Amino acid sequence: MSLMSKIKLEDFLDKHRAMSIKPSKNDGLIVEGKLYFTAKTDGYREVEDFYKIRIKVANNFPSAITEVEEIENKIPRKEEYHINPDNTLCLGSSLRLLQLLSKNPTLEGFVEYCLVPYLYGVSLKIQDGEKLVFGELAHGEEGIIDEYEKIFVTKGKDSIKQILKMLSMKKRVANKQLCPCGCKNKLGKCSKKLNIKINKFRYFAARSWYKQYQETLNEA
Repeated sequence: MSLMSKIKLEDFLDKHRAMSIKPSKNDGLIVEGKLYFTAKTDGYREVEDFYKIRIKVANNFPSAITEVEEIENKIPRKEEYHINPDNTLCLGSSLRLLQLLSKNPTLEGFVEYCLVPYLYGVSLKIQDGEKLVFGELAHGEEGIIDEYEKIFVTKGKDSIKQILKMLSMKKRVANKQLCPCGCKNKLGKCSKKLNIKINKFRYFAARSWYKQYQETLNEA
């Protein structure tokens, strides 16, 4: 299946008429233009807004994190707006984005579940002075570990790295390892059901992806 078919590009462009495909020097494709959206969440007002953005979609979408740039500097280049040093938007941790994308692994799913919530929060912050309404991920490794502790309901950098290592193993091999949650059982018999949480993530990306990602955290 081609990348365009996998991400249902035609459906996306039909819905977002101000977006179009742009030439890409690398693998994958680039979609660029004005993204109009309307969003609302409990306790906050509805927002209608737009941003001119560039979305870089890799060939191995959705396991490769999709990069997004806001290209008109409408978003202030300040730390509290969570823009990375390379000018890409910090939409969340890799595992959280994979989890969100599992609901609809298409380009429209990425925009709906990963991008629009960020842009909605940014618009409220710019227009009303609100804090980012869906929470703020701390910068760097600290923020990543903190978010993964919440996802897996466990504590400590070492336990998170062990979980990623288990995701890089075959399920039957991982189930024989001592559980990272500290229950003193093997993972397959975890009294806190951490094995169930881990197994859900096996559907989101290949073991090789988790191995590579684990190595990236080890180097951090």
